[in-house]
Amino acid sequence: MLRHLTISALIAASCLLIFSCTSGMKEAKIMLATADSLINTDPDAALYSLMSIDSIIIPSLSDKDRAHYILLRTQARLMCGLDVRKDTAISEAVDFYHRKGSIHNYIKALSLRGDVHSQQKDFVSAIEDYKKAGRTLDEHGGNPLISGILHTRIAELYERTYVNDSLTIERYRKALECFQKSNRHDMVMNGRLSLARAQLTISPEDSYSNILTGAGLARQQQDSSMILVSMELETAYHLIKGQYQEVLRTARTALDEFSNNDDSDRGKTIANILLAYSTAYARSGHPDSARFIASLIPANSIDRFSMHMLYYDILRSEGDLEPALDHLLKGERLADSIRSAGYRLHLRDVEKRYETSRIKEQYSSMREKYISSYMTLLGILCVVAITGSFIYSRNIRLKREVEKCTDIIRNLNEEKESVGRNNSNIRNKESAIISEEMLKVTDELMEAYYKYGRTKVIADQVKAILQHHFPEEGTMAKVRRIVDASYPGFIPRLETEYPALKEKDIYIICLMACGFSTGTICALRRISESSLYVEKTRIARKIGGDIRLSDFIAKAIQDLKQS
Repeated sequence: MLRHLTISALIAASCLLIFSCTSGMKEAKIMLATADSLINTDPDAALYSLMSIDSIIIPSLSDKDRAHYILLRTQARLMCGLDVRKDTAISEAVDFYHRKGSIHNYIKALSLRGDVHSQQKDFVSAIEDYKKAGRTLDEHGGNPLISGILHTRIAELYERTYVNDSLTIERYRKALECFQKSNRHDMVMNGRLSLARAQLTISPEDSYSNILTGAGLARQQQDSSMILVSMELETAYHLIKGQYQEVLRTARTALDEFSNNDDSDRGKTIANILLAYSTAYARSGHPDSARFIASLIPANSIDRFSMHMLYYDILRSEGDLEPALDHLLKGERLADSIRSAGYRLHLRDVEKRYETSRIKEQYSSMREKYISSYMTLLGILCVVAITGSFIYSRNIRLKREVEKCTDIIRNLNEEKESVGRNNSNIRNKESAIISEEMLKVTDELMEAYYKYGRTKVIADQVKAILQHHFPEEGTMAKVRRIVDASYPGFIPRLETEYPALKEKDIYIICLMACGFSTGTICALRRISESSLYVEKTRIARKIGGDIRLSDFIAKAIQDLKQS
């Protein structure tokens, strides 16, 4: 019984735990959605919503919700001005969004991790995160406002090292260009004044131009904080140029208007104005006024190097050179240590690696384009080569056909000339007409062969030529004329000696006497070969004797030549 009660209690506890977890998960999702909606307008409320999530529930969140929680928490803490040096979980969010999250959240996570590294004074890692975020942003269409903010973050890190002035100016200039594209006048104002601060010691005139532009924008937007910053930069510019009266005038105006402000950021700005104010008095020969103004500078608001240089100017103005020299040496030692620390950060190497990676990407892109163009050109050349080979082979084939036809014509001409030589005794007009007719037949046959030699049309063409030059009605007379011209007296003797022979019998004998082949005789007579054989046999019987008809004709012609 006790065992059953224990099991029931465990089951009930498990159900309660599952219900509690399910309820807690739903509440956590609601809090996340609330924080997401408030993060840009009320970061304090967003942070409160995130802190309201039960810490026991957080490990049970899905990877997506946990990454979202980490992202919002780090962003809210930064926006509330809290220390985020221990927020190393942001790397987990970076890894998740890099694998399968949105590009927007991946860029935001990289930027936030850069902020965490910056607070940890790991400036190299911070710059690398900012640059990776910027490169990813550029690869996916870009956003001028976010790009400008990332350039500003990098410039601020360079500015803190005191050894990367050219890189700082370059980054602030890029940030300003991005802000101008975004049409955000407040960000353009910040960009102008940030660039002016970076240019002060390197290019004071360019700096002063940006100071005046930034001050004008600040007054248009009635931003008192940025008006004060512009006045601080004006005092710094006049101090560099040795215009001490302008420093005193600008500093008095700024202090009269903003000295009662308790804002910590403005307090540092006012401290810088007091520093320039005191230095201007010291360098213009009023050490007492300089000491009085120096006493108004809040403790720890100015770095030690600047304070050593201020008291160097005051003591030198008072003529107390030994302690003045002591302050100068201490200030230089601090400056050297700051520079050494800056060089040890190897921020220039980071910039070089970034530029190298950009060059590699450009080279890779150009190489891909070159390979693509090369393959396209190669394909075109292959097509041209194949087409050229086809045309060349076709021309060769046609050339061979023409040469073959030419050879046939040449052979026929040679045969014609040979026949002409053998019959040199033929002088009459009928022989010339027959030779001309045969030449026409030869020409037309060759042309028909050239055009239709490989088609079924050739047979019809040959029949048409035969019908034109050797019609059934007139061919017999033509053949008789040929035989009369070649062998005068042959046909009359044949008709006299063998009166039983009919006209068609004489016709066949004449065809054989002309030397026509069996196929030609069949074509001219329009009969089959078997029918021709029957007719030859019948003619041989009429002549008599056992001699073949072809032998009889050959002997008769020979006898005619000898007589």
